[in-house]
Amino acid sequence: MSFAANGNLNRRDFLKTVGLGTASLAIQGCTGVAKQTTTKNRKGKSNIVLFLADDQGIEDVGCYGNNIIRTPNIDRLAEEGLRFNLAFTPTAMCSPSRSALYTGLYPHRNGCHPNHSRIKPGIKTLPYYLKSLGYRVGLAGKVHVKPKVQFPFEYMALKPEQIEKFMTLESDKPFCLIVASHEPHGPHRQGGYGPDKIPMSPYRVDTPQTRQQLANYYTDIDLLDKEVGEVLGLLKKHNLEQNTLFVYASDHGYDIYAKWSCYDAGLHVPFIVRWPGNVKPGTVTDAMVNFVDVLPTFVEVAGGRPPENIDGRSFLPVLVGQKNRHNEVVFGAHTTRGIISGRAYPIRSVRTRTHKYIRNLNPEGTFQCVSTHGRNYKEIDNGVWGSWKQKAKTDTFAAKRVKTFQHRPAEELYDLTKDPYELKNLADDPAQRRLLVSLADMLDTWMKQQGDRGMEAEMAVPLHKSRTVGKRNKGN
Repeated sequence: MSFAANGNLNRRDFLKTVGLGTASLAIQGCTGVAKQTTTKNRKGKSNIVLFLADDQGIEDVGCYGNNIIRTPNIDRLAEEGLRFNLAFTPTAMCSPSRSALYTGLYPHRNGCHPNHSRIKPGIKTLPYYLKSLGYRVGLAGKVHVKPKVQFPFEYMALKPEQIEKFMTLESDKPFCLIVASHEPHGPHRQGGYGPDKIPMSPYRVDTPQTRQQLANYYTDIDLLDKEVGEVLGLLKKHNLEQNTLFVYASDHGYDIYAKWSCYDAGLHVPFIVRWPGNVKPGTVTDAMVNFVDVLPTFVEVAGGRPPENIDGRSFLPVLVGQKNRHNEVVFGAHTTRGIISGRAYPIRSVRTRTHKYIRNLNPEGTFQCVSTHGRNYKEIDNGVWGSWKQKAKTDTFAAKRVKTFQHRPAEELYDLTKDPYELKNLADDPAQRRLLVSLADMLDTWMKQQGDRGMEAEMAVPLHKSRTVGKRNKGN
């Protein structure tokens, strides 16, 4: 079995290791090489802008069905472009999500599996690929990837004047700009929304504290949308709209049962693409894409050939209307090791268009995260989690949600067409046994290909130094 110089398993060799049947067909759908697609642009190569929100769930955008939240600029992008219904991050944590986005590799292969960790030496990243194709590549705002030397962006503050300078500095060269907002990551501001007006997703426990936190979170999404508008305004001001591929996405979902999980509330993200002359306005697609697919797509848009020794593959044919399907499955991974305590609680998942299989590698353990224990790793008795625990004393649904959040079975299986909020675990249903075994085998194959040794890998992760909450800090 051959390996590339940077340690990335060659896709063809991986396919040779996959057995026949459902697992083989599905994984081929994730890793096959897309046919090269050409595009025509009136001013040469297209500029690329990726606007990345920090902790925004897919339900918390107007164009995805939320009629309370105010996101006019994001909604306008959907009106002028293509909205993805099935876009996913491989992990609901900041550093691993961004590292996968910038490397085209799932977390275990690029090395950044725990939060605040770093990619492996020798791994190539987005700036390397696009610079070789004649692009200037910048990052404004949140970084949260390590080591910086392997991410040779032109770094700048998230300020309109610096973004404008980058866009206009060398008009003869195309640019790729990542605008990484700090919004709507907590701590949150207050005052934009009334708690009683907030829609309550079925997986959450409805308490006054839950509503107030969500109202404050919505207030920060107002600010996020204004930032999107500022960037769009700069493109229009300098006549760059028509020759710019603009992508809007979030790194993962928000808070309990979303962030730090493999549930759809965490991995299923908003993803919108506007590209005048190439992407048909006001369209929607059910093509399934993953963050690891973004790098090869950008490389192909830039006129290059996407690397074959990565996990992602270009979805450019979806953008230009040549195809309406992409991946058949996407994978997810999470660890609490190195974040909250020495207790390892690793989670892995595989999702098809209709079902999700989740494996909890330490079902005897107790799941902990910042929502339950705070950044100083002491259990929180007030706030949202405390209100859930209090309500659980008298409310059956609350009691079940509190229990299942911290104590999970070895396997979970959900029918997402009937149960999109993953409330009814079908893992013990005999009628679902064949499907469960098929998905479990698929996950085993993927973990092997990724070099993911499960609990053995988890226990090798060094512990993260405890950090306490001080003044408002949008970067953690």
